Amino acid sequence: MAWTVNGEAIDEAAVREEMEKLRPRYEQVFADMPVEAREAQLAEWSRENLTEGVLLMQAARREFQSTPPEAIEDAWKHFVGQAGGMAGCLQRMGLSPGQEATARGQFVDRLQVERLTQRICAAIPAPSDKDILRHFEKHRERYTIPEMVRARHIVKHPKAESDVGSIRAQMQAICDELAGGKADFAQMAETHSDCPDNGGELGFFPRGQMVPEFEEVVFALRPDAISGVFETRFGLHIAQVTERREAVPCSLSQVREAIIRELQEQTRQKALEKFIDGEKSKAVIEER
Repeated sequence: MAWTVNGEAIDEAAVREEMEKLRPRYEQVFADMPVEAREAQLAEWSRENLTEGVLLMQAARREFQSTPPEAIEDAWKHFVGQAGGMAGCLQRMGLSPGQEATARGQFVDRLQVERLTQRICAAIPAPSDKDILRHFEKHRERYTIPEMVRARHIVKHPKAESDVGSIRAQMQAICDELAGGKADFAQMAETHSDCPDNGGELGFFPRGQMVPEFEEVVFALRPDAISGVFETRFGLHIAQVTERREAVPCSLSQVREAIIRELQEQTRQKALEKFIDGEKSKAVIEER
């Protein structure tokens, strides 16, 4: 479906391109939605994004149509210079050689939209201390340094399904030596592991950073304990936790600046949405 926004055409190819931009994050958030319904909603959101983008661009063109040409030229030259020349500029913008005029036109539109956005958001006040505290109290669980473990491992990567049995036997022999106190874990990792660097050291990590099968084992270990042989999608492992850090709540002073930035961004988005809604209420949007 193609449509026009105040006479400016948007075609289905643009919708498909926008869908692919949104898809990775969208499918992660809405993974449980039936595929057909998910695709329909993704297409609808993409059309909405494109319509709002055109409205914002049209408003920017109207507002800054009297921008001095020399100011635009200086900004364009600076942009091309930062890109390493015209070839780099075209590559950065996803355009082909010969599309220099298109690149310049798109750059001017983006520059004017940026200036309009700055004007819309210029009067946004800084969040008050009360707002900051309220946000901190409401989302306190987000502002916590999570539980972490420091671990190391010995890993073997079977090259074929038929290798798993023999490798498991090798790993069990290593595990038996470690459990009996006959060997040092780091030395065994350097000698036997397929990832021998630094004695198999993995450093500190919270939940969610490693694959679930690995985390299930290591987060159940007490410091200095050594696991049995276990399997993940990456192979067969033996792990040792050398240190644990319990979750620690952050103080308001530690996260104050992050909260200010988040609240300002929320207010900025609301201001832009209000402006675009006003433009949409006056726009002529027609299907073709």
